[in-house]
Amino acid sequence: MQSLSSQLLFASDYFRQLAALSENFEASDRQSQLISFGEGIDRAAALVYRQTQQQKKVIFIGNGGSAAIASHQAIDYWRNGGFPAIAFNDGALLTCIGNDFGYEQVFSKPIATFAQPGDVLFAISSSGQSANILAGARQGSQIGCHVITLSAFKTDNPLRLLGDINFYVPTMAYGFAEITHLCICHCILDGLMKGVLPESQMVDPALSLSENIV
Repeated sequence: MQSLSSQLLFASDYFRQLAALSENFEASDRQSQLISFGEGIDRAAALVYRQTQQQKKVIFIGNGGSAAIASHQAIDYWRNGGFPAIAFNDGALLTCIGNDFGYEQVFSKPIATFAQPGDVLFAISSSGQSANILAGARQGSQIGCHVITLSAFKTDNPLRLLGDINFYVPTMAYGFAEITHLCICHCILDGLMKGVLPESQMVDPALSLSENIV
């Protein structure tokens, strides 16, 4: 068993690495041109705000831990932010499509049916290589959705090429990728709720970030 000092050293180093990642996030546009991370957040927030003001919705997709982020954020964007948001994570839906059409289409099929031009689609994948997330992002673009991607691992992962706004976290660790993807989504929502991001206003002044975030 490791000594207490070794455990404390690991914990300290872990959070130091996590904090350092925040200085190295990357954001890019559909032409793969790098933009500042802050500008990426501003653009994403503006998309969510403008499109939902026009009766559009926000859609989240992801696998595994990213699916948990998708469900979490769909709830938060709706419950705390007042934005219409959904995640296609129903077990019967996923197994039906996986069985009948193949797992690669578990997100592209419902997107083809339920998404509308102008919706905002968050496609989340740590590797940026999950076939069903890539198919979902492509389907969203084909319909006319505004696609926001969140990825990590390899710098040349294909998901980074598919979004109108692409957030990339330079890490090969699932935990760091998932934590930072969750934080990016929360940053967009919390900024909108605080009214500090472009074209936003307090969605509901009665909502308190400290009291209402799930």
